[in-house]
Amino acid sequence: MKQWKLELRRWAGRLGLCLTAAIAAPAFGGTLNVQFGVLDKSQRAAFTAFVDEFKAANPDVDVKLTLTDLAAYRTTLPAALEGNEAPDVFNWFAGDQMRSFALGGQLDDVSDLWKANAWNNAFATTTNAATVGGRQFALPFQYYTWGLFYRHDVLERVGLSTAPKDFSGLLTACSKLSKAGFVPIALGAKDGWALAAWFDYLDLRTNGAQLHAMLTDGQLSYLDPNVRRTFLLWRQLVDAKCFASDALATDANGARRLLYAGHAGMVLAGTTFSATVPDALKDIVDYARFPVIDPSQPMAEAAPTDTFHIAAHARNKADARRFLKYAATSAANAKLARAMGSFPTNKFAPVQGTVLDLNTAKVLSDAKGGLVQAYDRDAPNEMAAAGMKGMQDFLAQPKQVDTVLVRLDGIQKTAYHPVAEAAPAPAKSAKR
Repeated sequence: MKQWKLELRRWAGRLGLCLTAAIAAPAFGGTLNVQFGVLDKSQRAAFTAFVDEFKAANPDVDVKLTLTDLAAYRTTLPAALEGNEAPDVFNWFAGDQMRSFALGGQLDDVSDLWKANAWNNAFATTTNAATVGGRQFALPFQYYTWGLFYRHDVLERVGLSTAPKDFSGLLTACSKLSKAGFVPIALGAKDGWALAAWFDYLDLRTNGAQLHAMLTDGQLSYLDPNVRRTFLLWRQLVDAKCFASDALATDANGARRLLYAGHAGMVLAGTTFSATVPDALKDIVDYARFPVIDPSQPMAEAAPTDTFHIAAHARNKADARRFLKYAATSAANAKLARAMGSFPTNKFAPVQGTVLDLNTAKVLSDAKGGLVQAYDRDAPNEMAAAGMKGMQDFLAQPKQVDTVLVRLDGIQKTAYHPVAEAAPAPAKSAKR
């Protein structure tokens, strides 16, 4: 009996040591599947470095990072979110596209993270971009504005000291550059969103942010005289040969290469463009706010906000939430924004600049006319796709503007469906 009691005490002691060791050991969170859509090499490098830094700070998490070309990513992600192989963390865009995911029950509600970490304060500027029906479904990680990037040397060769500041100046610049053998404005119209940016700015400068928002919200007809006026102004640019004849066969990256090679004078792009500018061109490429058209309109800007999300069907939500908390820190947010050529969304994160100066930040703060996301983000998917196709058709045949507008008006009548934002659909249970 004594021997038996002795063995029992020894066994209990060994068990205690095992339990102590188990408690002291780090908890391994399993695999965290992270999927990001990337536009170019600079974004690929920025996201890779960002995830590597998260891994270094969280060595117990096994991270699997998948980077996909953005065009393919936007096509395949919606279906992936419906299945059991949905990513744990992924990037997307604020606006109607995020809202439709939230209302469809495809996004995890992260309102508790916002409340526990006072993100309403830290992300005050972009809280609305993360909110649907009073709840938060995203962490905004960057926002940026658009404008004309131009080459000083090319413009100077035709007698221009800077980018045009008004519509008349834009037409003059196009004429001078075209006569000198340059493409005045590089345009990657094959990518509908790059073409739609021209509509965004022409409409914002002509009609203002309120009417523009009414159009993308389905409350203003495409047959409205104000919308037609925007397209007729656009037609003046096309007739003035501001864009290359093969713009519809050129994508956004191809347009950038035209500028880099010195074949084009200007390109309309988001400030993320600045992260791609080669070192040899940093001193001769600059940024200018999109020209004034109607001086009576307060200056409004397109300021897309990009977001991180946790999928409703995510298998590793615990580590996904650790990822969002890491991404929300001012240091991580600032570093990623700098690498992306954008601005941090955390108000405590320092704006560290890009390869260009920081005048672009002032453009956002001076946008007295308001901010919009972008045509393809603010309009529902069906309307956005039809609208961008219509813009491509218009660019191909500018004289058919009325035909295009009639078609878009017809699509608008069925593309908008009433939604109840107060109660996003509950997510289906995922197998774990």
